[in-house]
Amino acid sequence: MKPLVFIPELIASCGLELLRTACDCVAPWEDGNPALEASQLRGLLYEADAVIVRLFSITAQDLQKAGRLKVIAKHGVGVDNIDCQAATARRIPVVYTPAVNTDAVAEYTLALMLALSRQINLASEALREGRFSERNRFQGVELTGKTLGIVGLGRISTRVAQIAALGFGMTVYAYDPYVSPAMYSGPATLVEELETLLRLADFLSLHVPLTPGTARMINRQSLTLIKLGCRIINTSRGGVIDEDALILALREGRLAGAALDVFEEEPLPADHPLCHAPNVLLTPHIAGLTQTSLERTALMAAQGILDVLHGKTPEHVVNPEALG
Repeated sequence: MKPLVFIPELIASCGLELLRTACDCVAPWEDGNPALEASQLRGLLYEADAVIVRLFSITAQDLQKAGRLKVIAKHGVGVDNIDCQAATARRIPVVYTPAVNTDAVAEYTLALMLALSRQINLASEALREGRFSERNRFQGVELTGKTLGIVGLGRISTRVAQIAALGFGMTVYAYDPYVSPAMYSGPATLVEELETLLRLADFLSLHVPLTPGTARMINRQSLTLIKLGCRIINTSRGGVIDEDALILALREGRLAGAALDVFEEEPLPADHPLCHAPNVLLTPHIAGLTQTSLERTALMAAQGILDVLHGKTPEHVVNPEALG
C-alpha cells in the first residue's frame, strides 16, 4: 500500500507528478471541487502519512489526531503555521524549501517599493474612475539617492540590497543582530541598533521570520522613532508589525505609506481597518508566486517528503532532532 500524501492547497503539477511516483495523493483542489469545510480538511490530514502545507495550519491537537503522519513539508520557509515543537515531540520531521523563491520575493519587494514611491495604485484607481485631471496629485519620489533600511539580512534581503544599491543607487543600511560585521561583505552598511535604522530609512523593508523576538517589532514605540515620511514594505510575515499602530501612524501622517503582502490574519478580511487606511498598498501574500518559484518549491517539498518516507535524510529540515 502506497503512503498517502495530503495536499490541502494548490501546488505546481510537477510536485504532484514526483510524489505520485511512489505515493497516493489527496488534493481536493485538483479537480476544481468546491472548497471543503475545515473539518473535512482536518479529517483528510488525520488519515495521511505526509502533508504539504502553505498557509494551512497544523497544531499540536492536529498532531495528536494524525496518528499516521510521518513528515510535514512546508511549501516555503516560514513555519509559524506549524507547531514544530509538537512535531518534534512526535518525532515528525518538518522539511522546508529555502532559496527557491529568493529572486521572486526580492523582485516583488522592489516592485512594491516602486509602486509605493510613485503612487501607482492610487493613480490607476483615479484613472479608472475618470479622474484623469487629478494627475498632479500623484507626484512621486525617486528611489535614486534615497536610504533603504533592511531588517533581517538573509538570502532575500541580501538580493534586495544588491538591486537597490547597484541598480537604483540607493544607500542601504541593515540591522540583523545575528550577522557579524566582520563576516559581512555585502552592499549594505550594518548598524547595531534597530532604532538607528529607523531614524535613517526613507524606505524600510522587513525580512524576518515570525518568532517571539520579532513579533510586533514594528509597534507604536518604534513608529515614534521612525524617520518622518518613511515608507514601509513587508513581504516577510504580517505578525512582525502591530497593524493598529501602523494604521495610526499612517493616519497621523508620520508614515508616507505602507505596502503589505502579509498580514497578522490571513486571509485579510475585507472589512479590516487596513483596507481603509490611507496610503496603503495591499496584496494577498503573492510575493513568492511566480511560475518558476512555484515549480521549484513544489519539487523540493515533494522530494523532502519522499526522502523521509524512504528513510533518507532530507536536505532541508527545520527540526533535525526529530530524525533521531
